[in-house]
Amino acid sequence: MGGQRVVIAAPGVWPTLKHPRLSTLLAHWAARRQGLRMPRSAIEPATIKTCLPNIWLYRFLPEDNDFVCTVSGEQVNEAWGTSLMGKRLGAIMPESMMPFTLLVYRRILEMPAIQTSRRRIAPPNGVEQSSERLIVPLSDDNGRPYGILGVTFYSLGGLAQLMNRSEEVEDAAVLYPCAGLPQSPPR
Repeated sequence: MGGQRVVIAAPGVWPTLKHPRLSTLLAHWAARRQGLRMPRSAIEPATIKTCLPNIWLYRFLPEDNDFVCTVSGEQVNEAWGTSLMGKRLGAIMPESMMPFTLLVYRRILEMPAIQTSRRRIAPPNGVEQSSERLIVPLSDDNGRPYGILGVTFYSLGGLAQLMNRSEEVEDAAVLYPCAGLPQSPPR
């Protein structure tokens, strides 16, 4: 497996997004944030309706140093081959990726930061798959870290779900610190 690395973008820089619906979620988060995170209760599904099949939300469980899925859209469940609702990271993440994923998700929440990544799965059988992802930090209504909200768009190469992730080639997870970001992302 390649590419398990984190890159921190320069302060005050918004991510450049390729998939147009990623921009929908980013604009919603920017408009609804209070300080450096958006309250979980400020999510307006009608505003991000084009993203809903690809949305997922993980609540942080500090006592267990883990995250649990509380929202999982249809396309996400289809790509993973099962509903992610109620599942902890360790239940769905390959053991080899768990420490890295937990580290990145905690940094998104605690820094806080916006994260983007593009992932490509290039297996020997030639059925290439890819995904593009955006993750934003959430707070509870009192401003305390709550969890992360993500949207992932998958290209499954004509297959019904993700293949063996051990063949994965991953671009870096890029973190964009929320401190210093302008009020609105570029259009």
